[in-house]
Amino acid sequence: MTISPCVSDDVAFVNEDRVHRHAIRSTIQHWQLRDLVNCPASRREVLYVNGTNVHLYNTETRASVPILKDLTFPPTCITSGQGYLIVGGQRSQLMVRQLTSNWFSSTAVGGCINNALVVTKYDGQTRLLVCNNDQSIKIFNMPSMERVASISLPTAVNHAAVSPDGTKLVAVGDTSQVFMFDVRPNGSYERTATLTAPGSSSGFSCSWNYSSEKFAIASQDGAVLVWDVRSTVPTAKFVTKQYPSEKGAARCVKFSPSASIDLLAFTEHVNNVHFVDARTFNTRQVVRAAMPHIDQHISGLAFSPDSRSVFVGLENALVEYEVNSKSRRSFPAGAIV
Repeated sequence: MTISPCVSDDVAFVNEDRVHRHAIRSTIQHWQLRDLVNCPASRREVLYVNGTNVHLYNTETRASVPILKDLTFPPTCITSGQGYLIVGGQRSQLMVRQLTSNWFSSTAVGGCINNALVVTKYDGQTRLLVCNNDQSIKIFNMPSMERVASISLPTAVNHAAVSPDGTKLVAVGDTSQVFMFDVRPNGSYERTATLTAPGSSSGFSCSWNYSSEKFAIASQDGAVLVWDVRSTVPTAKFVTKQYPSEKGAARCVKFSPSASIDLLAFTEHVNNVHFVDARTFNTRQVVRAAMPHIDQHISGLAFSPDSRSVFVGLENALVEYEVNSKSRRSFPAGAIV
């Protein structure tokens, strides 16, 4: 296995001297599911979960308004896309709301815990993928909520991600296996490979880079692994600062959506966030989102759509980092092995 080492931590991908702390409280329903912060359309607006409510927070006015209020369940997962906000619950509950109107749909998809949600498009149709603990990914058309497909896997499905070009799907669960699918021209999902994540007993997050050429997974064991789609083995590996303790579990991993920024970010169970150069994978910056001398749980991580800001949810704050976009738009020499 050829893995590029992380050779330097002496970088500043985000400006630690220009950190904004917003006094809002985000909550976590399931101790392992930590993808509960979302930035749908603008770096001025962030969605977050608080109890049985989902709020939209304006980072400029510092005002927070409820978008979904007094749900019958505390969300375990949240996502947005194509003008929709979707949240899932511990007993397969699902709530879909259109952000541009008052339309909503409330249902139960069957199975048990909804672990993760994915919004994508196929042939002009908006699709919702629901990752469930019953070892399935259920696929629905929106807004009709017609179930059009289901993928069965040999493990609880903790997370999935569709490539930006819409042609590939990666999924992870309570195993070291990583499941790869092609999205076929007829809209079906064909399993093409089952990869192994070395040193991982279970994966809880995955993400594609902007070009659909690389993907990353974050594991319970504190490892983040990166693959090139042309390789069956990881090409880069990072471990968390608090590895191998439970505090160092890697919970949420995200590539920046912008090609000019080209970063990989991931969170630990508590306290720390990592930023990695996604061009060479040989430099990273570790920042402490929590206040000094106290452990604080991280509820989620989100890039703004323009990749100029990164938002990290804590139990008592939303931390906003500014990406050093000027330096990221320069392209130093380097190559991935």
